[in-house]
Amino acid sequence: MEKLYSAASGWRRPGKEPSMIFWDMDISAGRFFLDFSWLGALLLAGFFIRYKISFFQRYLIPANLLAGILGLMIGMNGVGWIDLTSERLGVYVYHLLALLFIGLSLRATRKKIGLSSVKTGMIFIITYLVQGIIGLVIAFALIATIQPDLFAGIGMLPPLAFGMNPGIAYTIGQNWESFGFENGGIVGLTFAAAGFLAAYTTGVYIVKRGIQKGKAELIKPSAGDATHFQMPYTEQDLSAGRITTSPGVLESLSFHIGLIGGTYLLTYLFLKAGEAALTLAGAANEASTLWSFHFVFAAIIALGVRKVIDFTGTSSYVDDTTMTRISNFFMDLMIAASVAAISLTVIEAYWLPLLLISLSVVVATWWILTKLIDALFPSFTLERFAAIYGNMTGTLQSGLLLLRILDEKMESPVSYNLVYGSGLALVLGFPLLLLINAPVHYFSSITSGFGVVLMVMTVYLMLLLLGLFYLNGKK
Repeated sequence: MEKLYSAASGWRRPGKEPSMIFWDMDISAGRFFLDFSWLGALLLAGFFIRYKISFFQRYLIPANLLAGILGLMIGMNGVGWIDLTSERLGVYVYHLLALLFIGLSLRATRKKIGLSSVKTGMIFIITYLVQGIIGLVIAFALIATIQPDLFAGIGMLPPLAFGMNPGIAYTIGQNWESFGFENGGIVGLTFAAAGFLAAYTTGVYIVKRGIQKGKAELIKPSAGDATHFQMPYTEQDLSAGRITTSPGVLESLSFHIGLIGGTYLLTYLFLKAGEAALTLAGAANEASTLWSFHFVFAAIIALGVRKVIDFTGTSSYVDDTTMTRISNFFMDLMIAASVAAISLTVIEAYWLPLLLISLSVVVATWWILTKLIDALFPSFTLERFAAIYGNMTGTLQSGLLLLRILDEKMESPVSYNLVYGSGLALVLGFPLLLLINAPVHYFSSITSGFGVVLMVMTVYLMLLLLGLFYLNGKK
């Protein structure tokens, strides 16, 4: 790949900002629907692979991850049997990320969060910071020794890929490509895949080991195999959502999808207006940051749309369960596309920092969560560790999946704390998202800029730890 940026000269190649490529890439309607069909077929294949192979059942590997691995093997990054390219899959990941945040944000808001949820959210931010600090320290060590040309920002991808989700890691990594990070988006997806591997191997081992040692509060040690949770179907009587509109007027599912689509249109118009305003203000270079954080603005606008819906008294038309299921659909597609987009050539080029940073971050995540959860929560410590560890290495789905081994009926407060703690973490973590782009915009040396980021993150970590233990001391 041609270098777009010289760290020595600071010159960038003229052309479109990377984030705008996600909106301007020419993909024919036929190709789009064929790609969607392939992703659907891969999800079905992943489902039946999990059903037939006991290894994947034993480690609770989800079908969406298996679908992505299969797509990687038979797509253009593998044997080339199907035409799935990293470029198009990256576009889908970018947009699915925003749609996912919109679906989640359009649900009804909860007024009471609770101290446990606040603690959980602060643990999330602390873990993000630890992951970023570890990543940057290793990146600087490699730059100072054997890889002087390494892009220092690679160390900031773990909190995005492990702690957040593949879409965020891809979007930020892709944006950094114009500043010298070759194949940064694919590197972000590779980190995310390493995180999933940790969640569904070490996570499952830790959970089963905890059950055998009697640390689980809701199940007996003899239930350590959790075979009831390994089946690909459910016999539980779960709600599939309410029908909120008359099918003769508009199908309820169509209404909800239309609401998400309309909100995304508002997001696009807002971003275009923001780009125009930045250009008029002489800050056109900041437009790439604006488009990179499209998912944040999508979530904020969706919250505003929900406020309008509540104010006008039409909230009965929006069903939370339906919105959650649509969001899960976007998540399944996004994870499958994320893994399938990984390039083996990129892994070969970055194998050493990928290996060192991934292993170190997994160990650091396990260590910090063990210390914090034991100190802050007197009950359900194993359940909390499983949920937060799964979330901090995979996604929210990974955390809930590990939790359900220990708390199948979600009787404990852990699932509540996990969901609302995640929402709080997005608010508290927003300064971190802004901070990570500062080195490429405001420093003549990007490496020095990330050095400043490392120091700021260390100070922020200390302040959060002090605040967390202050809250823990309050009754």
